[in-house]
Amino acid sequence: MQKSLKVNKNSPQVGLIDGNGMQSEAEAAASAETQLERATENLRGLVLRGAFPVDVKLPETRVAELLGVSRTPARLAMAALEQDGLLVRLPRRGFRVRSFSLDEVVEAIEVRGELEAVAARIAAERGLAGEHRARMEACIGRAEVLLRHAEFDAARRGEWCRMNVDFHDALVGACGIRPLRAAYAKVNLVPLASPRDIMFNVAQPALTRRQLEATHEDHTHILEAILARTSTRAAALVREHAYRSGANKRRNFPDIELRRMVIETPGVALIRTGEADAADVA
Repeated sequence: MQKSLKVNKNSPQVGLIDGNGMQSEAEAAASAETQLERATENLRGLVLRGAFPVDVKLPETRVAELLGVSRTPARLAMAALEQDGLLVRLPRRGFRVRSFSLDEVVEAIEVRGELEAVAARIAAERGLAGEHRARMEACIGRAEVLLRHAEFDAARRGEWCRMNVDFHDALVGACGIRPLRAAYAKVNLVPLASPRDIMFNVAQPALTRRQLEATHEDHTHILEAILARTSTRAAALVREHAYRSGANKRRNFPDIELRRMVIETPGVALIRTGEADAADVA
């Protein structure tokens, strides 16, 4: 026979599961944490997809309604996105969705490139571990297969984005430095700065192919330099790779506004064309 757990109402153990199936405090806390994580991810998706106007106060009640939660987890989710740099706290009146200039996007890509360059240098100096080498080689193989196709449909575009993310993640992971990986994850939160945020110009498929072929060539040379233990060259190639990515964003951005671009990940809704500082926008 199962014995019920008798709990003193004044005891800090109130809420532990007893024979009647009451939920414990630990389980309740875990459930609340899961709810908050889900609310935060859902809110991040809404923000990046442009569900809210930028640089305008974000109504807490509307956020709670869209997320299907109470105002407390909605407020905590907004605070989490403030830490990610997607929301800005307003004095005494909540949050607003932050906008990003194209300059900020390119700067974030250049910072990402510097972090990746450090990772490439260290990987070349220490030697590339088998796991990371296999991942990077597999990415190069996947790219070669994709480039054999004359056209890039939605499925191939998605596969290219996944390949690109895998290659860059393997590169950063190869250095084994946790603070660098944390900084890398942070900079990738800037819209259009992540290796996943690739532009496909559907109006100019030949241009897109040239850009993808250049990316594939860069990846091949970067891996070759790391395997050859030429650390300085590996770092320089990674920096040039990031510079080219930023330059492509600048060159292609007018086509984004004209809806001639296909971007496989959200975030473009947060990019403003003007370079005026939005920090003081109420």
